[in-house]
Amino acid sequence: MTMTSQSIVPYRWPAFIIVLIAGFAAFSWWSIDRAASQVSAVSDPDYYAHGLKYHSASLDAKASATAGWTVTPQLAGKALIIEVRDATHQAIAGCQAIITFPPGQTAARMPIAPIALTDTGDGRYSGTLPAGLPTSVSATLTLNKDQATAQRQILINQNS
Repeated sequence: MTMTSQSIVPYRWPAFIIVLIAGFAAFSWWSIDRAASQVSAVSDPDYYAHGLKYHSASLDAKASATAGWTVTPQLAGKALIIEVRDATHQAIAGCQAIITFPPGQTAARMPIAPIALTDTGDGRYSGTLPAGLPTSVSATLTLNKDQATAQRQILINQNS
């Protein structure tokens, strides 16, 4: 019995597929072996901790910049004046100052809008209280200067 070229062709494809699968398996094994055993050692095991330390250090620096600030509110009629000084009693000018009220508090049945205070110089910031404000209301004063932020809780009492 003689074999023709037509009878040999069908046997080539299964052999090619077996060689292809074996090559893929060998290459996969080689890649996994290289990845597991031939990597360089970690040069700095605390690499990510450095970034976390920098972040916490910068937050500490910002917090300590405002730690010695004294905030003295004064009420003259409907005008609210806030005086801000540092630990050495020097006036702190150039802040952005805003007073916000908790969501549950209302003035004339409407939520109380935040009050932006204007810098009047010499560490003083002033703003006008809205009409219909309750006689006693709590608020949050936020002062921003450069990257430093200070928040103080204040009680505005108009009975005095």
